[in-house]
Amino acid sequence: MPTPSFTLILLIACCYPIYQLWKSISYRWAVRKAGCSLPKRYKHIAPFWGLDLVKKRVESMKLGNKLALDNYLFSTYGKTVQTNSWGTKQYVTMDPQNIQTICATHVDKFGAAPLNSAISQPFLGDGIMNTDGAQWKRSRNLLNPVFARSQIAELSSFEVHLNRLIEMIPLDTTVDMQPLFKMLFLDANTEFIFGKSANSLAPETSSPIARRLPTTFDAALRGMRRRFILGKLGFLAGGNKEYARNCRETHEIVDSFVDEECELQKLEREKGDQNLNSQTTPYNYVLLKELVRTTDDRKFVRNELMNVFFPARDTAATMTGNIVFLLARHPKVWDTLREEFLSIGDRHLNFELLKSMKYLQAVMNEGLRILNPVARSWKTCLEACVLPHGGGPTGKDPILVQPGDQVDMAFGALHIDPDIWGEDALEFKPERWAGLKQSWNFIPFLGGRRICPAQQNILTDMSYVLVRLMQRFKTCRNRDDCMEYVEEFVFTKGE
Repeated sequence: MPTPSFTLILLIACCYPIYQLWKSISYRWAVRKAGCSLPKRYKHIAPFWGLDLVKKRVESMKLGNKLALDNYLFSTYGKTVQTNSWGTKQYVTMDPQNIQTICATHVDKFGAAPLNSAISQPFLGDGIMNTDGAQWKRSRNLLNPVFARSQIAELSSFEVHLNRLIEMIPLDTTVDMQPLFKMLFLDANTEFIFGKSANSLAPETSSPIARRLPTTFDAALRGMRRRFILGKLGFLAGGNKEYARNCRETHEIVDSFVDEECELQKLEREKGDQNLNSQTTPYNYVLLKELVRTTDDRKFVRNELMNVFFPARDTAATMTGNIVFLLARHPKVWDTLREEFLSIGDRHLNFELLKSMKYLQAVMNEGLRILNPVARSWKTCLEACVLPHGGGPTGKDPILVQPGDQVDMAFGALHIDPDIWGEDALEFKPERWAGLKQSWNFIPFLGGRRICPAQQNILTDMSYVLVRLMQRFKTCRNRDDCMEYVEEFVFTKGE
């Protein structure tokens, strides 16, 4: 006689295909009612959970050719394709109008929380990266003004760390710049965010607790990454005690920064002296200080600091390294860029001057177009929405996205689309930006309300690094045996 467990499993096995058939019929009816067409669908070998495509994605990440898999999907199915990701409908799109609809036109119909919060919340908490609605708006309203004020004021503070990097570059010999860029932006970002620099470029000047932060942070990120890749099977990631310990230790470090700042500001108020802790860092604006001035919710402050440090950990360093990677392989571009720098003479380098250097801005845009380390973004549909393209035989008809469906915006593929950028889309040509206005064809920091609030800060710091390198060195040449760029999929370079 069959056991109750066997009977239950058999019942589920019989009902699940019926449930999927009912969902398919319901979707087709809703598509017809909305005046849309059916999207192109990826031909899964394992149709229920889409594990065949999940396996291909994991393998492509390990081999450093994730973009090649994207190119295969889009060349085979068109610029928008419906896939199955762990049993959930997912629309992978590189169509700029679809991305604009998701990020701007109907931004309230899509959210980050359903997909990201469960995975990231134990480590990052609830903050600007993984919340929606009123909670996200609160985060944005507190963070945006700090970044807006600091983007113009902080070059002199950033220069302290940049001078250390330049002094570490040997003359007339080969050097790997990526580790130096990593240390530079780690030092600058920890000081701007927490008020205490890791000082990896000058370790003798850093405090032990500031040096510990990157180590514990990276260890926790490795655990979060495993859970992200495994999706609904994240419980199989293992190492739960180790992950919890790394999260707890990171929180304790950041909490100590928050507690110290809260006590300092309390003392300021009691003594009526607003300058008691003004000299603890050369930065005029420190995110921790600004947040503590606006709220006494210490957990909220910690969560926002964690959410900001997560993308800041390595993004700017990787972006800068990628541009130098391209410049080293295109010496004529370096020479032209240096000519522009020499033409400004002895004028003081500041935010406005860097923005006015047109060829520098073109080099930055072209580098971010070809080798943007942030090449995609995921959202979950919260309310039924029609995307302009992706349906019908040509992929030009509108498609219906329903609540619970996921969208994977592959703007890395969009940035090298030959239909937009020409047959030379894969070539590094800053000259293509002459007279070219930015649009939804180029979104290295996404767009709409959820555009990266630190965009201008990152671009200004990167520009300043390049100009200072040109100030110091006449030439930049590749000494790497590998001429081609090899991808690496990580949450942080500390992995």
